[in-house]
Amino acid sequence: MDEVTALVQGSGKKPYNVRIRIDELTEEQYESIVEKCASKIQNIDDLVKGNFPDDLKTLFTQKGAGLFPSMAKIHFSCSCPDYADMCKHVAAVLYGIGSRFDKDPLLFFKLRGVDTDRLIGNAIKDRIQSMIENASKPSDRIMDDGDVMAVFGMEI
Repeated sequence: MDEVTALVQGSGKKPYNVRIRIDELTEEQYESIVEKCASKIQNIDDLVKGNFPDDLKTLFTQKGAGLFPSMAKIHFSCSCPDYADMCKHVAAVLYGIGSRFDKDPLLFFKLRGVDTDRLIGNAIKDRIQSMIENASKPSDRIMDDGDVMAVFGMEI
């Protein structure tokens, strides 16, 4: 299990110990996510900035098989005397985690136990393979000499 631990100062002298644990992905879920991500990631820079393609957004939130954990997979505890299921100290730590995700979206993958190097490596490998397969095919973006002369009014 991956977990976050924090000390949260309450109204007393001693801070409370908060622990938030998330169940690990099954090997099947992990492999499925890595495989599906590799074929969908087109721009690594966008991924690092937290801009995910719509296909990946669906994959991450897919009930039972996505990267986002269900509430049953999230476990939290706090040393405070509050009897609530989720005390304000746990809520404060969850807010802090969300804030950290805003600054570094790849932390979400780390918290879920996903190796981002592997995820990005597979995406790069798939893109390179696709480029190699298409290297001998001429691009439809190349203009014929006649078209260049017509567009720019010059002879080549």
